[in-house]
Amino acid sequence: MINIEKFIKIRKSLKLSQNELCNGICTQSTLSKFENNGQIPSFKILKQLCERMNISLSDIMLTSTESEIAQKLFSADFYFITYDYDQIRKILKQVNEKKIRDKQDLLHYNYLCGQLALDGDHNDVSALFYFNNILTTDNLKADNIYRLLALKGCSQVYASQDMDKASHYFDQILAQIKKVEIKDSLRELQVMSILTAAGEFYGQNGQYKHADDLLNYAYELASSHHVVYFLARVVYQLALDDLAQKRSLNTALEHLHDSLAFARLNKNEVILKEGGKLLKELEEKAYENGQSRD
Repeated sequence: MINIEKFIKIRKSLKLSQNELCNGICTQSTLSKFENNGQIPSFKILKQLCERMNISLSDIMLTSTESEIAQKLFSADFYFITYDYDQIRKILKQVNEKKIRDKQDLLHYNYLCGQLALDGDHNDVSALFYFNNILTTDNLKADNIYRLLALKGCSQVYASQDMDKASHYFDQILAQIKKVEIKDSLRELQVMSILTAAGEFYGQNGQYKHADDLLNYAYELASSHHVVYFLARVVYQLALDDLAQKRSLNTALEHLHDSLAFARLNKNEVILKEGGKLLKELEEKAYENGQSRD
């Protein structure tokens, strides 16, 4: 794995612009996509860029320890989908924070610790500590994925205490989330996590315009990128929004059936239980109204 941040740091320390570094080797666009979007150029180009900076490829490769840490953090994300906090806790205990050298990995670690404290341990103070570690990081861009995840976490902390504060954090997400470029499976997962949580928040608080916009964007994103991880929750919230806005009962039933199908696929026991109960109630209502159970 390539340590892109280290590559950029070396280039800037040599006071080389992107144009100066890539001149005669590749286009400025190729270098920009590498530095900003993580699109790795060909081995030949990358080797020539390193040679121009008087370094070798090995100088910008993540160490085996760093690569292992990144993989552990990545795997922990998936367990949030099915609320398996014991597995997340087990994984994070295997990570030595002092050995994390990559900035993005450290942000990732803080997010996971904060979300575990919030959802798994119900410890709001610890959760805010980790989320604020992210939000106070120097030179963090407005659309940085870990800033948005931290804003989501803070919103969730305050959702049961102070709706104005919760809205303050979620509203910041609204302006940035669609700007995040989906460049790998981890980013897909993280963006879907934000869209799902924000969609649920706005739907539960009667702000259906925001809720529908975020949830439908999540659905389109999942379809185009073939991502099904969060669809059980996304479509379940759409069904709840259908009912709250008094849309067609058949529309709500379709969303609910889809939600349960995705829940079975992802082994989401929470949605299976809650959605199954709601489905029974709606089908009884549909039957009473003379509508088809299909």
